[in-house]
Amino acid sequence: MIPYILLLISFVLLAKGADFFIDGASNIAKHFRVSPLFIGLTLAAIGTSAPEAAVSIKASIIGVNGIALGNVVGSNIANICLAIGIAALIKPLFFEDSTIKKETPFMIFITILILVFGINFSQPQNKFIQISRIEGIVLLLLFIGFVFYLSKMAVNDRKNITSQKSDDNISIFNNIFFTIIGGAFIVLGGHLAVENAVKIAEVWNVSEKVIGISVVALGTSIPEIVTSIVAVTKGKISIAIGNIVGSNIFNILFVLGIAATISPITLETSIINDMLVCLGISVLFFIFSKIRNNISKFHGIIFITFYILYIIFLFSK
Repeated sequence: MIPYILLLISFVLLAKGADFFIDGASNIAKHFRVSPLFIGLTLAAIGTSAPEAAVSIKASIIGVNGIALGNVVGSNIANICLAIGIAALIKPLFFEDSTIKKETPFMIFITILILVFGINFSQPQNKFIQISRIEGIVLLLLFIGFVFYLSKMAVNDRKNITSQKSDDNISIFNNIFFTIIGGAFIVLGGHLAVENAVKIAEVWNVSEKVIGISVVALGTSIPEIVTSIVAVTKGKISIAIGNIVGSNIFNILFVLGIAATISPITLETSIINDMLVCLGISVLFFIFSKIRNNISKFHGIIFITFYILYIIFLFSK
């Protein structure tokens, strides 16, 4: 019963941590005159992706490559299908222009890139794919470029947002403190969720890849899911969307980049199917946002339904 109790505790930590994190991050954005989208793409994305980073890097170090790559692919699928899907059921998610024109297309581009990296090493007679150390370094270089893009966004935000002032009732130091505490709760909750979800999953005797794509990925995506839901309920739509798009970019460029640089990732070619699913979901996310400039409740139902069917398919195999 202990894993189940700890799993329940992890959910409480995640929920309360997300509450502190969103309030603190929003006030920090006001104080430094940067947009909520910037906070979503940076503080929220990096903070909620900490579990993915910890799990994938540790998996790469000990040679459990199926969990390292499967965790990133599965987390990105869960982020869109569940975090965006559930948030859209609460309130329609309206997009800012830069998300549609820049960040989401970039997310699709790097998803295609890792697919190309994988297929490049996949020979007809070979049952394995590989993301090499050089390709991991390429991903890290792209991450550095993305950080420069975000720094320019912050500069532009400060030029364009001149009317915002910091909250007079709460100091910037209190906001930073609550953001750090919230982030710590999220990371700890994510760690407990993953650790105990894996223990429960082992009882089902499923493969390393399936555990990585489903249970571990879902566990490490819980911070993104909870943070996005809390952000939407507080009316911080841009933080919710930025959190997911930023997390997916961070997962591929930094998490997978570091993991592959530490140790080349080798896995069965069947992972290509899951990478194609990840790409398809990312493209669908872009199409929905492009056509109507928002993700509606109907779109949310589509994403959630697809995820349920996908998980059923994984375990049925």
